[in-house]
Amino acid sequence: MTGNSLPETEEHPVNPEDLSKILESGDSSNLKSEYQNLPFSLLREASIIQAKRAIQSSITPDKNLIQVIEALDEAHSNFNLTSERFTTWYSQLTGNPRARLDEIFDTETLPSQMFILKDHIENTKKLIKELSQYLDEKSPLIFPNLVKVLGTQLTVRIVALAGNLSKLARMPASTIQLLGAEKALFRHMADGSPPPKHGVLYQHPKIKRALGKDKGRASRKLAAKVAIASKIDFFGDKNE
Repeated sequence: MTGNSLPETEEHPVNPEDLSKILESGDSSNLKSEYQNLPFSLLREASIIQAKRAIQSSITPDKNLIQVIEALDEAHSNFNLTSERFTTWYSQLTGNPRARLDEIFDTETLPSQMFILKDHIENTKKLIKELSQYLDEKSPLIFPNLVKVLGTQLTVRIVALAGNLSKLARMPASTIQLLGAEKALFRHMADGSPPPKHGVLYQHPKIKRALGKDKGRASRKLAAKVAIASKIDFFGDKNE
């Protein structure tokens, strides 16, 4: 077989793997006349292979980490909800005042029907720990400069809000500054309420520590650093 020519087999004149590559290339010149009436089952199998290859190639490292941060957010939300349910349930069953979760976990008189929920909470805590560790390990490899500016989780969070690293690297600092503040921005545009000064960047310690009147200025400076760092992380290797 040379180039994209199609090998003949006993079952079909072309195997699905080679057919999928030709369909993906869009070069119909390789489909010789004797291959024009291929069975539907073969075309279907080749299309499935082509679709799987396209999906796999679309899962870039930044999108992988976006899935992790979103799973982490969901795990935190689940932990908070189930912890609230657990403490409320315990108080109702025992008649005791509401207690902290760790205090209830340490008790030796936990009602038997609550053990399933306790196991779920402990497994969620384990999931949060493992997802956080994964982000700490992988984020600096994908976003080394952004991590230096924002830390691991805030880096992946702002990339997720942008859509991916490519989009973030093309955004002006003014847009980056307001990522995560879309609802407040829409309210400002709709009813003239004060415009937001920052979005998810508020989670950065420097913004939290800044005085009220200085938060906007601190956010602008941080957004400018993020704009530069994201460009270096995305375009850096491409310019070498």
